[in-house]
Amino acid sequence: MFTGIIENQGRVFKKEERGGQVRFGFRFQRNEKKPGVGDSIAVDGVCLTAVRVSPDLFEADVVRQTLRATTLGDLKIGSCVNLERSLRFGKALGGHFVTGHIDGRGRVVKIEKIKKNTTLFIEASKDIICLLADKGSVACDGISLTVQKVKGSVFQIAVIPHTLKVTTLGIKRVGSRINLEVDIVARYLQMCFAKEKTKKTFSSRGILKDLLRQKNQ
Repeated sequence: MFTGIIENQGRVFKKEERGGQVRFGFRFQRNEKKPGVGDSIAVDGVCLTAVRVSPDLFEADVVRQTLRATTLGDLKIGSCVNLERSLRFGKALGGHFVTGHIDGRGRVVKIEKIKKNTTLFIEASKDIICLLADKGSVACDGISLTVQKVKGSVFQIAVIPHTLKVTTLGIKRVGSRINLEVDIVARYLQMCFAKEKTKKTFSSRGILKDLLRQKNQ
């Protein structure tokens, strides 16, 4: 579990094919407490497990499915990524609960800058858009952000100068792809409503069958 508050950034120094997966190496850009083998670290919002560590770097294996479903497959040597260690007891929760399980990828379709205000317009698939709400939360490349507005297949987020400086949002351009994770509350609400709808459907079918059975008797 994560908060969506980016603690550090990293650079890809290794991308090595290993059978059905890829071994990535990430070097911390700022001093970081050495992670332990088995620790969870979110890389651009994707929860990965550290399999090799040292004071200034860690390595993690990524399976093909994750490479296809997220932007990690686009990473190259030298690419910059957002990093966050897993949530620890007693740590302040400054963002919102983020699982590190990506729901899909979005694409930046417009960047609007007015003085110090920057707004990103991100296009997303229907199954993601339907779970976003004005003033709701969304994680973009692991960053906890507030949805300003949703219109059609596009939602917009306002980004303060500090966030642009300490995350990869500052280097995004029109056409850039972004990992998206919807608010976990919205995800579970959708699941509950879907189950309730299914129950009602089956219940209605049962009533119709009973009526037809009585009619034919």
